[in-house]
This record gives sequence, structure tokens and C-alpha cells, in this order.
Amino acid sequence: MDPVSQAPAAPFLHTLPLFAGLSPDDCRELERRMKHREFPPQATIIREGGPGNAAFFILSGVVAVRRKDPTSGIEFLLSELRAGQMFGEMALITRKPRNASVVAVEATTCAVLEDEDFRRVVEEHPSICLALIAVLAERVEAANRQVGIDFVNLSRVQIDPRVLTLLPQPLVTEHHVLPIAFMNNRLTLAMTNPNDVVAFDDVRRVIKGVMIEPAVITEDDFRKFMSTTYAQALAKTEAAARPQSPRREAGEAKPAASVDLLQSDLIRELQLAEDTNPLAAETKQDLVIASEDAPIIRLANSILGLGIKQGSSDIHVEPMEQEVTIRFRIDGILQVVQRLPRKVQLGLISRLKILAKLDIAEKRLPQDGRISVTLEGKPIDFRVSTVPGKWGEKVVMRILDKGNTQLGLDTLISHPPVLAKVREMIAQPYGIIYVTGPTGSGKTTTLYSALAEINDPGVNISTAEDPVEYDLPGVTQIQVNKDIGLDFASVLRAFLRQDPDVLLVGETRDKETAHTAVEAALTGHLVFTTLHTNNAAAAFTRLNEMGIEPFLVSSSTIGVIAQRLARRLCQTCKEAYVADAASCRFFGLPEGSTLFRARGCNECGGNGVAARHGRARCARRGYARDGAHARHARPETLRRAPAD
Repeated sequence: MDPVSQAPAAPFLHTLPLFAGLSPDDCRELERRMKHREFPPQATIIREGGPGNAAFFILSGVVAVRRKDPTSGIEFLLSELRAGQMFGEMALITRKPRNASVVAVEATTCAVLEDEDFRRVVEEHPSICLALIAVLAERVEAANRQVGIDFVNLSRVQIDPRVLTLLPQPLVTEHHVLPIAFMNNRLTLAMTNPNDVVAFDDVRRVIKGVMIEPAVITEDDFRKFMSTTYAQALAKTEAAARPQSPRREAGEAKPAASVDLLQSDLIRELQLAEDTNPLAAETKQDLVIASEDAPIIRLANSILGLGIKQGSSDIHVEPMEQEVTIRFRIDGILQVVQRLPRKVQLGLISRLKILAKLDIAEKRLPQDGRISVTLEGKPIDFRVSTVPGKWGEKVVMRILDKGNTQLGLDTLISHPPVLAKVREMIAQPYGIIYVTGPTGSGKTTTLYSALAEINDPGVNISTAEDPVEYDLPGVTQIQVNKDIGLDFASVLRAFLRQDPDVLLVGETRDKETAHTAVEAALTGHLVFTTLHTNNAAAAFTRLNEMGIEPFLVSSSTIGVIAQRLARRLCQTCKEAYVADAASCRFFGLPEGSTLFRARGCNECGGNGVAARHGRARCARRGYARDGAHARHARPETLRRAPAD
């Protein structure tokens, strides 16, 4: 066990602001009341919206704090907490619902102070109560900015509808707050609870740098105002924005799954923000401020969420001369989903770079990063790449759905004879299995699915990838890093000293990697790897070009799997037609044969394509193949050799 987990909690309590004023005796008393709990990796410790009935002090391990965006439903990582840090204390003190979820990243041990014990120890030890009161008083004093709090009757106040919409509706309803005046960077905030420090923090996250002047309103006034004046103000603002978004009516029914979400109230808010806070930014601080503007955050979240929900594999954010184009690659086809005003460029791209933990001030060099989110309980990663262009940085995000690693080979390979041969190949104790195909043909998914079928506690599996796209439980995964000399070949050589059974090499790119993989296969290991060739036969020629002798390839190779993703016609709009003579001759069909085509409809976005399915060809080791390859046959000859 980690030594920290064996240490008592008391020595750490005084380092926390909440308990800094406690005496050693009080700290020991608190520690005595705490219960130690262990949480396995990925266990949800507290859930957003849950009751604030306990505080947690981390003894060992790491936890991730996540918060769900109400617009897209995506959970974003806010921070990671480690041993010696605490979470949940403010919800315990205020008894308000949790405003974030906390999940164990690795095995974590916490000292837990439950509500009943907390109340009892506060009653029994007045010094603890006084210390907590002092901390809360400081927070309330800072929130109120040491000014008098006035009472406001909402029925007697004239409020500009544009001011009311400065805060998103979910925040208004959650904290029972209303922006009623805004002048000289001072926001008058009507609140049912002016001591709600969480509300102050959330408002400051939405409106950066604003000075908040709270005012008190009653709960009855708030409810009446929300059902009458507030609803009317929203309707007026939406009506004013409609000319800027002519397609809004079509998108109001399902905004979360609609392209129009990207331009309706988001662009309206951006127009308001532009008058007071232009997005033209030069310094790093300006970029951060622009990227954390509330409409920009919602816009970025909406793009990510919409890309996932529409089943796209890549999201392109491309600055042009007069606009920013958003394109999704769906079923292999790149299509424009929205054109945004150029004024959102700096803020949007900076926001995406911040999420990917990239340097937002560096615009001259390409950068690579990663965004991790959770949508409806499903973890999803975005592999982010930026390149400098003429009109600004272009961002491309590859969507990596971790659920795809759970797909079985029978789901990926529809032809039963090929499926049987592939399973026979991966059951071999040693040798190399090559998977070939162009970029985006599903090679990685096939490799991961094959590993999932043979993954077992009795099998030592190690992978070298660039980058690590999916997390595989029970598998040692290493990401190569050329900058420090950690390439595929060096990782593979290191694996051979780690008592491996199965090895996966992300890509065979050079002679050294190919030779090391062959050596591993010949010494009793099962090796999976990919090659960028157009067909199975070309894999042998490619290995020859890398300098691998034909007899080594023949003796080490179990087989080659060549695959493509074929588009499937939309079942809603497909129709039968009689093929012309030229088409029948091309496909080798009798004249007058019936074929199918899709016209395009709303279900498929007008493309006529609704999904893709895998098509694979399996070339196994055999006498004919070995003989042809050993004679340095050309790819055309190899393609005529028997294959499944």
C-alpha cells in the first residue's frame, strides 16, 4: 500500500484552508471521526446533483473532478486531486447538492467525514465551529464585496431583456439569481440567498472580471418573475435573433442533435459580447479571456457534442477569409455542417487548445493534444491536431469512442469464412499477423478487437502505439516518443525482455521495426501490426522493400488481413432500378439486372449513405503463397494466389 494511505489524516488537515485554524487536538478529534474507504479505479465517489452528506480527504490515489455541460450533456474534466487534498467539504457545510462529480482515476483511499459525525463534532467542540464560521465569513464577505445588500421588489424594477440573458438559464434556475442591471462592468445580481458563494463563483466564470453587487429578492418574487417577465424577455430576445438564423425553427425541436444549435442563441450572445469584449486578442492573457467567454465555451461544447451524436469520425474547424467552417466526416464523407462568423475564430480555437492542454500562444508550429470527455456515461477521447494556415490555425479532432474496443470480431467481419480464418490466425501461439488498409479503414479497431478476444489474466500483452488511442484493461500500453528516442523498434526490443506472450506494434514503418517484429515472431511470440498498403498481396512486397528477406517473411507470417469500410445505402431512401448495359458488363452481371441506389433524404443528410460496414480479405500462409513470395513475385502474381 502507498505509505501515504497508512498515515493518519490529522497531520494533513492543518494544510487545508478550512481546517487551518484548528488546534492539533481538534485535528485529531476530526480524524478519529473519519472512516477510511477504498474506491477501485473508475468508481464514482460522488455524483453531480447528489446530496452533500460527506466530505472526503484523500489519503492515497488520484480522483478526477468532472462537471456536466448542460448544453451538450458532455462531462468535462475540471481538475485532478491527489493525496493530501479534500473535496466535498463546502457541500457538507452548506447542505447544497453537489455541483460536480468525482471519479477515482486509480485505486484511491479516502478518509470520509459523514454529515452526522460532522454535526456532532461541531457541537461537541466549539473551537471547530468557530474556525468554520471564520472561513465561511471570509468567503461571504469577499462575495458581498463589503457593501450593503439592498432588498429589491422585482415588480417595481424595469429590466433590460438583454441584461437578463447575460446568464444562461440553467445557472439562473439552479441558484435563483437574476441579473437586473449592468453598467461600468458592475453587475447587479438579484438573489434569494446573497450568501450563496457557489453562485458568485459560477457567475464569475460566465462573465469574466465583473464586479458583482448583490441584491435580495424573495422566493415568491423569483418564481413569479420566472414564469412571466423572464419568459417574455427570452421570447423577445429569440425573436430579435431570428433574422440572423433563418433555419432556427427547424432546429428548435431537438437542439442537442441539430446543426442549428451552433448558430442560434450562441451567435446572438456572441454578437452581444462583441460590443463590449472584442475577440481580437494578441497576448496570451487575451486569448485565455476570449476562450473562457461563456458563449465560446457553449459553442465549443456544442461542436464536440454534435460531432459525437451525428456519428462523425473527425471534426474539422477551418478558418477562412470571411468565416470559420465546421466540417464533420460522417461515413467517410466530409461535409460542411455550419459556417460561423470569423469573429469567433480566436476564442473558439483557443478554447479547443485549452481543452487539449496545448500552448494557446504558439500559433506558428503544429501541435498535438487530447481531450477526454464523458457523454451519457460513455468515455470518449478526441485526438487533437493543429496546423498553422493562411487564415489562422486549423484544428482537426479525431473522435475515439472507447466503446468501439468492445466490438467483437463477428461485428466487424460479416463474412463467416473470413471470420473463421481470422480467429484461427489469432489463436496461433507465435508469428506475425499484418492488418493492411488505408487511413480510416478500421485497422486499429480490428487489432483492439482481436486483442480483446485473447486478453486473459494468463496472457502478457504489451502494445507500442503512436498515440495510445484506446485504454485496454490488463494490457501494458506504451506511447512512442521520437523526440527522446523512444520509437517502435526500441519499445519492441524492450518488450522482448518483459516475458511477453502477445505484442502489438501500432505500425511497421521502417526496416528496424520490421526486423525486430520478425525476430519476435520467430522466437515464440504472437505479434500484431499494421502496414499501409492497398491490398493483402502488397504487404509482402512492402516488407521486401524494407529489406526483410522473403524466407524470413514466409516463415514468420501467419497471415495478412486487408480491410475496407464499405458504405451502406440509406434504408429509408434507397430504391431499385434496372442497370444499364455498361454497368452490367462492368460488374459481370446479366443484362437487365436490378441494382439499388439512394436518392438522399433527411435521415442520411442527403448523401444516400447511412452507415459503413467492414469488408475483409484474409491471405494466410500456404504453399502457393510461400512459393510465389519466395520467388520475388510481383504483387499482381501474389494477388492471384489463393486467399480467403
